Amino acid sequence: MHSDIAKRFSDRLFVQAMLDFELAIIEVREYHSLIPAGILQQTKEALAIDLFDIDDIEAQTYLGGNAAIPFIAQAKALLPQEIKPYFHQTVTSQDVIDTAMMMMLKPALKRINDDLLDVLQACAILIESHRTTPMAGRTLLQQALPITFGVKASQWAASLIAVMQNLTQLEHSGFYLQWGGPVGVSNEENEHHELPQQVATLLGLSLPLLPWHTNRQPIHALASGLDACAGAMENIVEDIALMCQSELGELAEPAIEGMGGSSSMPHKRNPVLCALIKTATLRMHGHLSVISNTTAQPFERALGQWHASWMPLMEGVALVAGAADYLKTLLQGLQVYPERMAANLDLNSDAYLVEPLKRHFLDRQERIYPLIEQASQQAHREHKGFVQTFFEITTELLVDDSDNDSNELAILLSPLTYCGAADRQCQLTLRAIETIISNSLSINR
Repeated sequence: MHSDIAKRFSDRLFVQAMLDFELAIIEVREYHSLIPAGILQQTKEALAIDLFDIDDIEAQTYLGGNAAIPFIAQAKALLPQEIKPYFHQTVTSQDVIDTAMMMMLKPALKRINDDLLDVLQACAILIESHRTTPMAGRTLLQQALPITFGVKASQWAASLIAVMQNLTQLEHSGFYLQWGGPVGVSNEENEHHELPQQVATLLGLSLPLLPWHTNRQPIHALASGLDACAGAMENIVEDIALMCQSELGELAEPAIEGMGGSSSMPHKRNPVLCALIKTATLRMHGHLSVISNTTAQPFERALGQWHASWMPLMEGVALVAGAADYLKTLLQGLQVYPERMAANLDLNSDAYLVEPLKRHFLDRQERIYPLIEQASQQAHREHKGFVQTFFEITTELLVDDSDNDSNELAILLSPLTYCGAADRQCQLTLRAIETIISNSLSINR
């Protein structure tokens, strides 16, 4: 969980968000002369955040089922008698809770999106650096045909790109004002003066078509977007953790002092960043399940479903934010070992090289074909690379080959010959990353 984000979800800041919403309503109602002039200033002076007893609000929350009720009671107790009637006008507690939560979550999603841009940049560096680094493609956890590490990193980036577009849209237009009053039909006076739009603008939120007291699609959209992001990050660390295994040794997490050690086995270097990210993503999947089960809500205010959704969403945001931050650290410092990738690939390279070799040596099949079979069997028996073994066996026979034949053989044995359109996929991904980063810079200017 991201510690900075968790701190931003403190009780004190939640009370401040509820207060900011109430003050915004007073501001626009006063501007349109719906309440006497000067009420806003008097209210601000009377309701400084330090005057609230945060612990008491927390302790009293269970009595009404939400924190807005004791907050409003404290606020009215602090206000001078003559201005109390103007506080919390045309509002209900769900308006206060939902809007305050949206206000708190929006900056957190921006933090996630910013970190994901850094993750994409780290992917771009890996892709560019390893477009021609061959490695084993693996299906059902077994070696299949060659790919490149660049195209693997491209797949990582592609999964993130797929979810980032939605998360960016949510950041800019998916956090909604809630202001429907007691049963969600709003207030004619407020609507006549377009006050909801003005309050939404003041708070940096979007205006919904209608109040969404029991239409919880905004909450479900946020949770679904976060869970999709969690899945994309989980996919990346699954690959990395497996490639960090001692038996493969193709990758290693960044060398961070004090991280990755074992209490009883000092020789170990555990993929702790992968574990932290995986843990966060699994918990986000669980939170989405809770939120999905609270999406259908009866009548004009639900019993339990509304109350059950906010904590999973807030914790989910903090978890995904932490995972994105860890993933940035992981990919920016990822240690790549191309020689281990090549060696592991060669252990089963006969699977795709035997037939091309036989075609190449068709005119010398009586001498070479048996040696190809021998190299295959010996490589597996001794757990050695097929190409390495083939050359050891045939060195003397191939020494008189012409330069053209040697060059042709080198191309035939190169894993890159069998990597399909991997390099094209790398180029496509690099262009997509460049476009996303460029668009993001334009938006933030």
